[in-house]
Amino acid sequence: MYIRSISPIIATILIIVITVAIAGIFYAFTSGLFGSLTQSSSQQIQQQSQVTSFEINNVYCSNNILYFNIYNNGNIPININNSQIIFTDNNGNTISINGSNIACNNGNIIPTGSNSLCYIINNYFCYYSYTNYIKSINFVYNGVSYSYNIPNNKNFNIIYLPNSNTYQVTLYNTQNIPTPQPFQQDIAICNGNPNLPSSFAYVNNPILFNQINPDGQNVLFFNPNNNQLFYYSWYEGQEDLNGTYCDVWWINLPNGIHANNNITIYMYVGNSSDNYYLLCYPYVGSPIQVLGTSQYDNGKDVFNYYQNFGGLSSLPSNWAYDCNDQYNVSFSTNYTIIPSPTSLYNDGLTTTVNFTMQNDILEIYASVPTTNKLGWDVIDLGAGGTTPPIGNDYYCYYGGLVVAFNNSNYGAAFSYTNSGNSGQFYLYVGNSNVGSTTYNYAPTIYEIGFSSSHTYFLVNYTQILSATTIPGSFSLPITVAQQWSGNSIYLFWILLRSLPPNDVMPSIYIS
Repeated sequence: MYIRSISPIIATILIIVITVAIAGIFYAFTSGLFGSLTQSSSQQIQQQSQVTSFEINNVYCSNNILYFNIYNNGNIPININNSQIIFTDNNGNTISINGSNIACNNGNIIPTGSNSLCYIINNYFCYYSYTNYIKSINFVYNGVSYSYNIPNNKNFNIIYLPNSNTYQVTLYNTQNIPTPQPFQQDIAICNGNPNLPSSFAYVNNPILFNQINPDGQNVLFFNPNNNQLFYYSWYEGQEDLNGTYCDVWWINLPNGIHANNNITIYMYVGNSSDNYYLLCYPYVGSPIQVLGTSQYDNGKDVFNYYQNFGGLSSLPSNWAYDCNDQYNVSFSTNYTIIPSPTSLYNDGLTTTVNFTMQNDILEIYASVPTTNKLGWDVIDLGAGGTTPPIGNDYYCYYGGLVVAFNNSNYGAAFSYTNSGNSGQFYLYVGNSNVGSTTYNYAPTIYEIGFSSSHTYFLVNYTQILSATTIPGSFSLPITVAQQWSGNSIYLFWILLRSLPPNDVMPSIYIS
C-alpha cells in the first residue's frame, strides 16, 4: 500500500500548534484559571439552592391594629419592606397593602429561622365585622406566596383613612374637676350658632356640616396615637336646635378628661356614599329613628344605660308593666306606644333594676301629645308597679307616681305640663301619704330640642338633689308613665349619661 508522506512545512505547523496548546494548558493550571471556573460553577449551584420560604399564622385584630406572625423557614433573609399582603373578603373583594405599611417587632429584616410579630401601620385600621369580613390573606415576597385562611371566630375587615379627610378635634375641660370615667362627650357640627347653654358642646362650621351625610354614615372617630383606637360613637341625628341644624354625636371617652386639661381625638369624614355603619359597626351606630333599622344601634356601647324602644315585639329584659291597663302597650317599628289609661290611675313601663341617679343625666326621646290637661306625666322617678322590685312603697295615684325612699316620708315624681307647643318638667316632692300631701315644686328641669312632635327630656339628678329634701344618695328604677291625658305616649329611647363637670360640657375646637 502506498502511504503519502507529510510535508516538512505541515509537520512544522502541527508541532507549533501542539506546543502552544500544551503551553496554554500549563499556564491555565499554574495561573488557577481552572480553579476560577470551578468556583464560578459552585456559586451558580449555591445560588440555585437559595430558597425563599415562610409561614404566616395567628392573624388577629386588636385595638384596630392587624397583627400576624411570620416565620422564615427559608435560607435567605426576608425584607418586609419589599413584601405585599393581599386581603380577600367574603364577597371576593381584595385589598392590597405593600411592605412600607408593615412594621415588625424585631425589625423589618427577618433572618433565616426566625419568627417575628408584624402589624399594619399608616392609617390602615382593622375592625371586627360579621357582615363584610376578610376570609384569607396572601403574603407575597420574592415571587413566593403564602395563603392563610382567617378562622370564623376572628372576623375582621380593613379600612384605610387618609389624612386628607381627617380633622383634629380638641376637647377642653375648663372645670377644676375631672369628667367621670367613662364620659359621654357630645360633638355637634352646626351650620350656624344655635345659642345653646354650656351643658352642650357645638361648633359653627357650615363647610364641615355640608360634608356630612344626613344620616351620619360617613363619619367615625379615632385616635391614631393611641394604638389606632376607634371610639364608640352614636349619631343622635341631624337636629333642629333653635332654627339651626346640627349633626349630633355622642362619643364614649373611656378615660375621660382630667381637670383643667384637654385631649385630642380625630374625626374622619369620608365620601357621602361611604357607609361606616355597614363597615365599622359596632364602633359607629345610630338609633332606628335615624336609620330605619335597629341593626346598627350601638347605644349600649356608648352610654351608662341605654334602651331603644323601636322594633320590639315585647318588653325588653329588665322592664315591666306599671300600674293599670298593663297589657295595652303596643309596639311598632320606631317606638313603643303607652296608651292613655282608662281610669284615673297612671299607666306605663318601669325598669326592674335600680340605677344610681346622682351624677347622671337621664335623657328621654318621646312624642309629646298636644293637650290642655295639666298634670300629664311622661316620666316619673321611681315607680314600681304592683310588685315593687326593690321593696320600697309605691303608689299609683292620679296625682303622679310617687315612691317612698326606704319607707321614709320622702317621695318624688316628675310631671310634665304641656300647653300648645311649650312644655316644662316639674318635680313634686312630698311624703308617702299621697292623698293628703301638698307637693312642693323644685326648680324646672331643663329640656332641649322641643318640637310639636318630639322632645328630648333631660333630667339632671344632681341639680335635683341640691334643691330638694330628697336624701343625697339613692338608687331607683326608671319609669315612663302618664296620667289620664287622653293621648298615647310614643316612646323612642331612654339613656343615662355622665354629668359633665359642674354641668359644663367640655368645649370643642376642630382643625
